[in-house]
Amino acid sequence: MTAKNQRIFISFIALWSVSFLFLFSPKVHAAPNGPTTVGSYLTTSPISLDVTVSPGQSETATLAVQNDSSQPETINVKLDKFSANGNFGAASIVTPEKTDPSVGWVHFSKTTFVAQPGVWNNITMTISIPNYASLGYYYAVLFIPKSAQTSSNVSEQIKGANAIFVLVDTNSTNEAKQISLTSFSSLSGLYQFLPATFNILVKNIGNIHLIPQGDVYISRTLNGKVIDTLPINSNLGNILPNSSRQFTAIWTDGLPSFEAKTVDGQALTVKNGQPVEQLRWNFSEPISKFRFGKYYAHLVLVYNNGNHDVPINAYLTFWVIPWKLILIILAAIAAVIVFWKSIKKGIKQLITRNKNKKFKA
Repeated sequence: MTAKNQRIFISFIALWSVSFLFLFSPKVHAAPNGPTTVGSYLTTSPISLDVTVSPGQSETATLAVQNDSSQPETINVKLDKFSANGNFGAASIVTPEKTDPSVGWVHFSKTTFVAQPGVWNNITMTISIPNYASLGYYYAVLFIPKSAQTSSNVSEQIKGANAIFVLVDTNSTNEAKQISLTSFSSLSGLYQFLPATFNILVKNIGNIHLIPQGDVYISRTLNGKVIDTLPINSNLGNILPNSSRQFTAIWTDGLPSFEAKTVDGQALTVKNGQPVEQLRWNFSEPISKFRFGKYYAHLVLVYNNGNHDVPINAYLTFWVIPWKLILIILAAIAAVIVFWKSIKKGIKQLITRNKNKKFKA
């Protein structure tokens, strides 16, 4: 092998090695900017509650709280209100104005009680709506342990409490139920491997809360055969009036795909808490699940405007091309070709030298 060919061969080997490390090294994803939950030793149920009460009528709902500590705890029940905070379903709990009449429409079967360890306690919430009420009302029922009330700071008390969000719909004739699709986007236009992530940003442009639902359909051609179906808002998340909410759909059904790296069943993270992902090769999967080429994502989102279901459609395209893997294969092929040509050339030169020696002899 000549010095020039050696340099070429070494260059290809180096390129192949770097590509190999780049392809199979753990992948770190930034953690989503979603709401965080401050821990407490209370468990409440449900997380949220939708209640429909016509003007002039009353409705009751049962709220439950359990003391998860080992000691009895005195719990106070407090009524606040809430609004949307950001686009990820988080809520801002606020103290109602003293002039807010809707606070007086709500009563509890008990506002202070002693919760024994491991025992569920039921509290009846009665909502009596006057004839002049309209549209929606958004209550936050706080269960505050006495131990969290040692601080005079209201925000510190809320951190030590659990909240159940109650959304009241009065079925008013003035309700305008309408949402608009702000954007339907893919996290990337080109993926090396799955998962592929789709974000759906929806705004409630009406005056009452709504629950949109739908699916993202994956296909190889526009309106072609559906490869996979990704549900949207299966948890039935509400969108409050004049607020937006982002829903996410993730397509993971492919070969290979990145998945969260775990150790002893626990997700592995780096120092700043970001999750680590590794490439998974499941060779038991059929070859038809190897994802390559151009794909279409068709969003169908549906909400009810009070009279009928209203569909919203949107489309986008994206590519899945394992370009790093392709680079490794091409580099390996090129290295083999260069090596083989160098061997052939070396053999040819050796034969020529032997012939020359025999000729001189």
